[in-house]
Amino acid sequence: MNYRELLKKKTITIEEAVGKISNGATIYTYGIAEPMAYMDQFHLLKDHGVKGVTHINLLNLKPYDFYSDETYDGILNHVSGFYGNFMRDPAQTKMTTFYPNHLSKSGSDRLYYHEVTGKPVSIFTLSVSPMDKHGYFSTGPICVASPDYLKKADLVILEINENIPRTFGDTQVHISDVDYVLYGNNEVIYLPCRGAVSSDEDILIGKHIADMIDNGSTLQLGIGGIPNAVAMALKDKKDLGVHTEMLNDGLVQLYQEGIVTNRCKTLFQDKMVTSFTFGTKETYDFIDDNVGVLHINVRDSNSPFELAKNHKMVSVNTTLQVDLFGQCSSEAIGTRHISGTGGQVETAQGAKMSKDGKSFIALHSTANVKNSSGERVMKSTIVDVHPEGTVITLSRADVDYVVTEYGVAALRGTSLIERVKALINIAHPDFRDELEENAEKRGIVR
Repeated sequence: MNYRELLKKKTITIEEAVGKISNGATIYTYGIAEPMAYMDQFHLLKDHGVKGVTHINLLNLKPYDFYSDETYDGILNHVSGFYGNFMRDPAQTKMTTFYPNHLSKSGSDRLYYHEVTGKPVSIFTLSVSPMDKHGYFSTGPICVASPDYLKKADLVILEINENIPRTFGDTQVHISDVDYVLYGNNEVIYLPCRGAVSSDEDILIGKHIADMIDNGSTLQLGIGGIPNAVAMALKDKKDLGVHTEMLNDGLVQLYQEGIVTNRCKTLFQDKMVTSFTFGTKETYDFIDDNVGVLHINVRDSNSPFELAKNHKMVSVNTTLQVDLFGQCSSEAIGTRHISGTGGQVETAQGAKMSKDGKSFIALHSTANVKNSSGERVMKSTIVDVHPEGTVITLSRADVDYVVTEYGVAALRGTSLIERVKALINIAHPDFRDELEENAEKRGIVR
């Protein structure tokens, strides 16, 4: 078969692709590989008179008008599986609602919804690298449920972007499985700088965690200052491995410096494994055409049972607030939604299930928040109880180690009295007495 001829036959313009969106359609895209040139033209739906379209995106990185513009009401409504930073501003989410999910089931749960409601998956669309001589595209830095939607969608529309890296694992899509292709060469959304650590607290937390990581451990690190600080504090370790939800700059740097070798892994030995990559351009260049990095379906990368097959599995996640029971609120404070569950629960459970594994939940001991008068005040992030309506991400039964700049609280197997004492010991000193008093008043401890 002449794949180039088939590609030419299936190529349409962006405007024609928008025309494939009909009344009541459901469209799925995925964050890091979202088809930006295509989505930039969704405003044409107004001109076309299309109504009742639902757009579902797992991770929002670019603030499109239809996320917040109320003139899209009834035309294009948005559902997010994980809020990007810009969406923490309520003005950016007027037309957006959230769907709770564990990342490994973000695709299968939505497909279950379509199965029981009978609603079709109208369009699945994402950016891909250019087609190779065998007729394959690559979904590049992400493999979050893509294989599931590719099989179920009525239409598969790919946006070819030469800036998308070519990757290996479960990222290949063949031209014969695609309905239409279009071209758009938007710059990929990168993080601005490599290895940035935002604070002294991050560095202290990173050192506390790194001191507890053994040589030969396999790592799962998240995003932000604390995971970067952990990576920077691991420079004296040997033969680390990577099996992570997200491949970040810190993990890539450890590989380039010979600290990550993957030779001690007991699953996917000698390979770095992830479901998606998010970092600087240098990190995207690293994964491009690199057979040593596997982007596998998130249902496998994040499965606690798969993670646990790695001995000495270490998971490092961050949270917003922890109560004295050990319950972690990582995606919302009160009813204010901030991010999403992501893979925190799965990776924490998998690390705990692993032989000699460890799960760390990290946070600064305080946060600067506005009080009722609008003034900025320091508040403890270790609290006696969470505010009313707070979503609990990680249950008290799943927590292993909680880490602040003041130390480590080992909670696995502890009683309520023991964990209250351990958590107060790593709280900011200015709040410890108050926490003790409140714990007694509420009957948490005697």
